[in-house]
Amino acid sequence: MAIATTGYLQLELEDLRTFIEVADTGGLSPAARRLGVSKSIVSRRIFRLEEELGVRLFHRSPKSVTLTPAGRRFHATAQEVLQCNKVKAELRASVADRPLRIGVLRTLPSAQLARLIEALQGELPETRIELVDGTREQLHDRLAGRRLLACISLESQTEPGQRSAELLREDYGLVVGLNHHFASYESIQLSDLNGERFIVRTNCEIFDSTRKLFAARGIRLRIVYRTDQDDRALALVGAGMGVTLMPGILP
Repeated sequence: MAIATTGYLQLELEDLRTFIEVADTGGLSPAARRLGVSKSIVSRRIFRLEEELGVRLFHRSPKSVTLTPAGRRFHATAQEVLQCNKVKAELRASVADRPLRIGVLRTLPSAQLARLIEALQGELPETRIELVDGTREQLHDRLAGRRLLACISLESQTEPGQRSAELLREDYGLVVGLNHHFASYESIQLSDLNGERFIVRTNCEIFDSTRKLFAARGIRLRIVYRTDQDDRALALVGAGMGVTLMPGILP
């Protein structure tokens, strides 16, 4: 049951509504009919309200019920409280009906995404969440254009008025076939990749920055295949066609 607070008083909203009805209709019986309750319930609510306020709100006679001076003053206050409560309820309903649009990096591992969304829904159980896939550039453009409220993407410099928080970290590694000479290495250096046959995962969001790093180090890769399918890349690595870079957790 909703509670309205006035100063140090704790006033039941149903008591305020009952008070307004009695004042407007001029009697307990007509107020009871409009509220759909018994006359005794109306009387009890008015008595409870008067006890809480410490004043008489009505002059009672066999034929009518009229407001006392204190009742007339309180009538305006009660209307303001009920109107304020109505506005707050409408605002909450408006926010609840509005979907929470979140951009999601299309290469984000599905298991990681599911855990993040599950946690978010636990915090906002009444909020309707909508997800929008995209590349890093697409998501940040939509965020800047206010078409998204937030996005889950790679680390990026935020624009004025935006905030960011680290949700998870992901390691990348070199994937090689069992018969590749790298398979027996405990570790390799970037320079060891010079001249290696390389399978490019075109859906990899960090490939451009990786390519620039290789170029800066003077490392030249022999690109033998490009694919947006991770299972295809893994199959060809296993077949000995080349090596590739992949996240520690695949989508």
